[in-house]
Amino acid sequence: MLLRNCRLIPELSGMCPLTLADVEVADGKIKQIAPADPARPMSGNEIDCGRHTLLPGLFDLHAHISLASARETPEDGMNRLVRAMGWIGNYTKHGVTTIRDCGSTLRLGIAMREAVAKGIVKGPKILTSGYILGPQSMYQLGRIMMMTMDIANTEDEFRFAARNQLALGADFIKIYASASASQSIGREPLPILRREEIRAMVEVAEMAGTYVAAHAHSLSSIKLCLEEGVRSIEHATFIDEPTIGQLETMQGVYLTPTLAVLAPPKGPVENQAEAENKLRMLDICSSKIGMAYQAGLKLGFDTDLYNGNLGAFSQEFHLRQERCGMKNIDILLQATKYSAEIAGLAGVTGELKPGLAADLILVEGNPDQDISVMDQRPLLVFQDGRQML
Repeated sequence: MLLRNCRLIPELSGMCPLTLADVEVADGKIKQIAPADPARPMSGNEIDCGRHTLLPGLFDLHAHISLASARETPEDGMNRLVRAMGWIGNYTKHGVTTIRDCGSTLRLGIAMREAVAKGIVKGPKILTSGYILGPQSMYQLGRIMMMTMDIANTEDEFRFAARNQLALGADFIKIYASASASQSIGREPLPILRREEIRAMVEVAEMAGTYVAAHAHSLSSIKLCLEEGVRSIEHATFIDEPTIGQLETMQGVYLTPTLAVLAPPKGPVENQAEAENKLRMLDICSSKIGMAYQAGLKLGFDTDLYNGNLGAFSQEFHLRQERCGMKNIDILLQATKYSAEIAGLAGVTGELKPGLAADLILVEGNPDQDISVMDQRPLLVFQDGRQML
């Protein structure tokens, strides 16, 4: 297959000097990038991209494939699986070709990963944590959260829980290092894991060749995770300047902020106190992540959305630009190349380069100049060279 007359962005294309190119795809990978020849007639297995911008497929490093509603019980698991199979394609419709599922009801992330890989359903490539691991203090969130978690309370219990998730098919370990936003309305969510518990899970992950991603809002929980070898700090709401400075000297450790989930919803608000708390945390997080960006840290692209509210996906682009002062090109790098690196997929996907997976999206407009281009769904989406949209 040949994608002709593609506008390329150098920073996302291995600094390829071509602004208009033909991209050849074979065996699921990008085979060659060559100068475009618009005058040559179209033939055979070719698609005219009309000088629109070709990007690497997008990432969402903090997604939830499935979250149960208050009316559901564990017995509703099969119904939820059927619904998830129906809506998983919403990600690719938004141009997302890879997601990191950071915990889903009844470990549906594992089942959906296999369904997508086997071609049973169309959807993004999935990396999943299975269940989230956390202590008994998370139990107060109720039955619904328990359908997405594995509770442990000692170092040995956490070690076993981490090994169990990996044995059941998890790609990485996701933990709750601090309380959730909804548990801490009006104040900083406090840490809820001891140093030894975090270290036990990190050791298990490292022995399996993978890593730990930690839900960590509070500064103290962020520091603890950094000290004990956590790779991916989710949310990082209350990080401070000295800790950002520490991160500048560390290799293989990343912040993965989630702003879209904190944005005010459109329409009526069910819980006013929770909505006000989210807005407060959005203000704090935007300021802190803006500092991290100015310091030059590589940031992941994450939303903390799930299929039920995926319509807010493009807000993440705008919030990073408007509230954190990020340049368009840097946001696009976060959504592609940098997220691939954080997920352990550098050199596999995330860029337009020969030899990498043909995970590609075609968008109408120039998103490096106008980020609102990302509000519109892509014209075309390819995953491993297969057309998904």
